[in-house]
Amino acid sequence: MALPFVLSAKLREFLVAGTHVMAEVYEAARELVVEVRADLSDVVDGLDVLLTPSAPGEAPQGLEATGDPVFNRIWTALGVPCICVPGLTGPSGMPVGLQVVGRWGDDRRALSAASRISRSCLQRD
Repeated sequence: MALPFVLSAKLREFLVAGTHVMAEVYEAARELVVEVRADLSDVVDGLDVLLTPSAPGEAPQGLEATGDPVFNRIWTALGVPCICVPGLTGPSGMPVGLQVVGRWGDDRRALSAASRISRSCLQRD
């Protein structure tokens, strides 16, 4: 049975707000993304991947939401690979995600690291 495609109220509000962004502001943001992507290469030089939190806190209970995406937005904007791996458990017993962030265009290394980290977390349990 196929489920209907439904956007959450929060996501709908976010998308509507985006339609009110002026073209000049949007273009300036796009230019900034290009600059930051270049700077990020220097930051991660010598690292395999970055390991960051996926979200501020543990996953919410139920299926109504996936949690706050604030820690993922920068990586999405930059177009770099980021893979969320459930690695820890929060106070309510819900997963606390780890986010594996790779270099732009280096998806293979990011996926490999995420796989190793995931296996390591599973073996710990």
